[in-house]
Amino acid sequence: MELSDRKLKILKAIIDDYIDTGIPVGSRTLSKKPDLDYSPATIRNEMADLEDMGFLDQPHTSAGRTPSDKAYRLYVDRMMHIGRVTKDEALFIRHYFDARIGEIGEVLESAAKALSDATKHISMVTAPNLESVKLRRIQLVKITETKAMLIFVTDNGIVQDQMITVPAGMDAHQMELLSNMLTDKVQNASLKEAGGIIEGICKDTLEEQRVIMDKVLEAINLSREKKEMVFGGAQNIFNYPEYKDVSKAQHFLQLLETKDMLYQVMSNATDLEFSIRIGRENPYDDFKDMSIVTATYKIGGEKIGSFGVIGPTRMDYARVLSVLNYVGMSLSDILSCLLETDDKK
Repeated sequence: MELSDRKLKILKAIIDDYIDTGIPVGSRTLSKKPDLDYSPATIRNEMADLEDMGFLDQPHTSAGRTPSDKAYRLYVDRMMHIGRVTKDEALFIRHYFDARIGEIGEVLESAAKALSDATKHISMVTAPNLESVKLRRIQLVKITETKAMLIFVTDNGIVQDQMITVPAGMDAHQMELLSNMLTDKVQNASLKEAGGIIEGICKDTLEEQRVIMDKVLEAINLSREKKEMVFGGAQNIFNYPEYKDVSKAQHFLQLLETKDMLYQVMSNATDLEFSIRIGRENPYDDFKDMSIVTATYKIGGEKIGSFGVIGPTRMDYARVLSVLNYVGMSLSDILSCLLETDDKK
């Protein structure tokens, strides 16, 4: 059965009302809406058809109807209008990024906080994915007799650093020579390619250089495998009527602790500008009554990470998308500025 304009109008009214109140919607409630000029009997008949078509659920025999996942999908694809954030909302979001932020980790935490506070959902932000970036430089900086700072600089300005142990006999000049040699070999190579190059030259180097290159190789592999994700607003789950059951809420919070499933969902979203997975569209059973809305952020025009929110299927998708769009622009802008500043140091 094709959805008539009247059915679409009634279905949209049900979805809008349920998103707003969380209370199953009855025909009497709809008949009082000024933009629905239909009799209660007509509305009841249309609601019965919509239920038969799989767009509405009836939680209890005498209760009103609630939208199904199928209804939300139709709503997202054909009905909702995504506007811009208001001036007040833009100011609210921007103040999270206006503080003096000195490193990428602080930017990601600010983005997660802005998202969760603006949407009242649980927010997620992944750290930049370094798998596809190209190396610009590898630098070793002597710190103590047996410690050095290993620094990777990528083509889009991202800097990764970590402390490593080095042979006691190596001086700063030797480290500079080794840094230049490594940079010459791996410049413009991806992390994966750089690992293979360094493995290939290890056997032809002196023992003390081989010790350091093993450390460099280990650091490269760790950077490639790193799964870092920041959450915000986990406590918001207790505000959802759908999670009044404390044990259900606790189970979900345990999922946040493990991060693995959500990190996989977020990683898969990196290739898409926006992604909306509603209820049973999610690949894992634990998220079958939730919706996950994600977007991507860019550095130097390249999509390099993802962020988004997770909440009940009864979320205001249009507003969530408008917030994600604004946070994404803010996040990309501040990361680009931060990395440009690093380049000039």
